[in-house]
Amino acid sequence: MPLAALTAWQSLFDTAQLQPGQRVLIHAGSGGVGHLAVQLAKWKGAYAFATASTKNQDLLRELGVDEPIDYTQQRFKNVGRNIDIVVDTLGGETQERSWSVLKKGGVLVSLVQPPSEEKAEELGVRAALLGAQPNGAQLADIAKIIDAGRLAPVIDRILPLSEVRRAHELSKSGHTHGKIVLRISNGNGTTERKQS
Repeated sequence: MPLAALTAWQSLFDTAQLQPGQRVLIHAGSGGVGHLAVQLAKWKGAYAFATASTKNQDLLRELGVDEPIDYTQQRFKNVGRNIDIVVDTLGGETQERSWSVLKKGGVLVSLVQPPSEEKAEELGVRAALLGAQPNGAQLADIAKIIDAGRLAPVIDRILPLSEVRRAHELSKSGHTHGKIVLRISNGNGTTERKQS
């Protein structure tokens, strides 16, 4: 939880300054950071759009997404318009197409590649690249939200530590939902879990 939740928190609250009632588009809303960003956006009172494949549409609804977008059948720019904040977890063509849904004064926060400052200025929006930073106070706030039952990780699968390479490949494929957990033996016959 710490890194993914801090990334979601800092992208929405520190960088984008999310306010209740704003419209947020989260790409890969069923992914490791995306599913937490959706929950935090809803906790803050945002109207949430999120993209995911067909198989993850039910998960988006369970997470509270107001308008789930199946990227295999829909173009997000035809569903989400006048968006205040785009959280870009994919980059590339998805990032480029995201400019068209932002309203004036909106912000595109990328977690993967620097968005064009020139394009942002041309459109009258902000652009930011986020690399999450450690923050104990934010982690304490996140823990309170978890304790209140408003934020929870989705576990895609649990694998033994010996399959760390497979876990990494699955994570990089972009076709998991939520987090992958590695089960680690602690040497005394019991196991511990570590999220990736």
